Amino acid sequence: RTLISANSKFDRYSLGEATLTPQELNGLDVFLREDKGDCFHCHGNPNNPLWTDNDFHNNGLDATFTDLGLGGVTGDPNDNGKFRSPSLRNLAFTAPYMHDGRFATLDEVIDFYSGGLQNSSTIDPLMKNIDQGGVQLSDQDKDDLKAFLLTLSDPSFLNNPAFQN
Repeated sequence: RTLISANSKFDRYSLGEATLTPQELNGLDVFLREDKGDCFHCHGNPNNPLWTDNDFHNNGLDATFTDLGLGGVTGDPNDNGKFRSPSLRNLAFTAPYMHDGRFATLDEVIDFYSGGLQNSSTIDPLMKNIDQGGVQLSDQDKDDLKAFLLTLSDPSFLNNPAFQN
């Protein structure tokens, strides 16, 4: 009774059954480099097939909080603004993005992490570029990161007739 998505382009690449384009490979590099996208701390790496750390982070969405996130559950003000990192698997099919759906497109998400971060008292220490508003990606790196992220989606999983009911 478990549904498993394991046929994305990246899954096939990991098994040696597909090739990533130069753009997708550069996007993976952006994703994994601390001096570029720095995404892997919260969203894992190729050795983590779920593409999440399953932890709670304040990723800089807001300077003040109307939705306390984890803090609303624990009552601990140090948890305010923290939300669980989602899996990046099948993200091409999961818009809108963020806990409150504030971003309609993947481009908006990438732009946010590149230059839209908001500082607050509970910002996660992993958000090392908060003083610059984000990781400051070039337009090329943004395009390449998006190309890589889209390799994590598995259309065959979503279209599998066995999962339709």
